[in-house]
Amino acid sequence: MAATPKTRLSKPEGTRFVLRPYRRIPTWRILYYLSGECVGKGVVTNLSQSGMRIQGEHTVEPGLDMALRLTLADDGPTIEIERATVRWVDGYDFGLDFVRISPLAAKHVAQLLSRQIRASQLPD
Repeated sequence: MAATPKTRLSKPEGTRFVLRPYRRIPTWRILYYLSGECVGKGVVTNLSQSGMRIQGEHTVEPGLDMALRLTLADDGPTIEIERATVRWVDGYDFGLDFVRISPLAAKHVAQLLSRQIRASQLPD
């Protein structure tokens, strides 16, 4: 994806520190996103039950809603997340909060997270 100098982190007004309810895991998965303003390709750089961090090819604004399509495993199905909202932006990186996700897509995300967490806990 395109590299850009880091700019000031854009946060919605009234943002405050909140503990994350879910563990985030690092990943490197290609996804496609679609909003009323753009269609793009990006890389998921971390993932949780409730959202993800994307390195995209467009600048976006907090509050923008988008639909997502990605494959979580090389041999896995393509999943679709019907609606996710941009929560923060830093150049071409942005954080998404899942707003509308099917039970099946949520199950695939949970399975990937469980596999990754178990793999990271195995002794070397």
